[in-house]
Formats: sequence, C-alpha cells, structure tokens
Amino acid sequence: MKKIILIVLMAAMVVIGPVTTQATVMKEVVTQKQNVYSKQNGQGSIIGYIYRGSVIKYDSVSKRTMYRNVNGYLNTGYYLAPAKINTWCAAVVTSGALNLRAQPNSTAKIITTLGGNEVIRVNTGAMKNGWYPVAYNRSGYWNWEGYVNSKYVIRVDGFSYDSLAQFSTL
Repeated sequence: MKKIILIVLMAAMVVIGPVTTQATVMKEVVTQKQNVYSKQNGQGSIIGYIYRGSVIKYDSVSKRTMYRNVNGYLNTGYYLAPAKINTWCAAVVTSGALNLRAQPNSTAKIITTLGGNEVIRVNTGAMKNGWYPVAYNRSGYWNWEGYVNSKYVIRVDGFSYDSLAQFSTL
C-alpha cells in the first residue's frame, strides 16, 4: 500500500511539474537618485540613472528595473516606495518644505521637515481631518510616524509607468 501511495505521489509531481517562482512586476517610486547597473548587486557597469520621483517597473524576483530606456538592476531596493499597497500610497511633497507633525494638526510638535519633491508614503484609509499618517525614508529605512496635511502632497499611485513625480512653483 505504501508503494502505491508513493508511486501516485511521484506521478502527480511529474504531471504537475516543478514549482516555479513567478515574477511580480510592481509599480514603485524611487525615493533617492540611484545608479542602474548592467548586473545584479551593483555589479557590472553603470548603464544609467533613475531620479527621485521616477515611477518604475520593478520585478521583485529578478530585481530588474525598467524606466524609460533604462533597463537594468539597482544596487538596493531600500530607496523604493510601492505606488500602492492596500491603503498606503506613494506621494510627493509639493511645497518647498513640509513639517511632519506628531499629531494631525498644525500646532502639534514637529518631528522633522520633509523637503520639496520628497517621496513619502501616506495612509489614505486613516486620514484624519485632512491629515495623512506618513512613512518617510531616511538612509534607506522607513520611519512610520507623523502626519502631513494632504493639501501639501500629491499621491502618485495613479501616475503611469515612466512618469516623473516632481513639482515646481514655476
């Protein structure tokens, strides 16, 4: 009986075939200018650059990135923000400087100041009185604290691939 079960299981594995990891191409927003390399892990030659605010295609399995005519590898994924995951969306600061507040109001303690065109993540599902909870990237690490007023940021989850999310007062 054990031999029959073993044979059936082995036959099923042959019919089903090997399990393959399927590539997941995600829409990401670059939070800091990065070099693009011809090979993985910062190896090979630099074949281009991707600037902060670029909306790219990023293959989470191969780590390959595609932006306009640049198709290669980033040295790190630490400086990427998913365009949208659940209620969290990438956004860009539209003012020259924006105070990140400890509470959702303009008199709350200032945690830090975000720069113009800085890419952040906002929680659209937890907005309070026009204030988004925020995640901001410092040195490749996301800090999940604070609030910004929604009138000073633009969500970029609706931007198309190959867009550049940067804003000016000109």
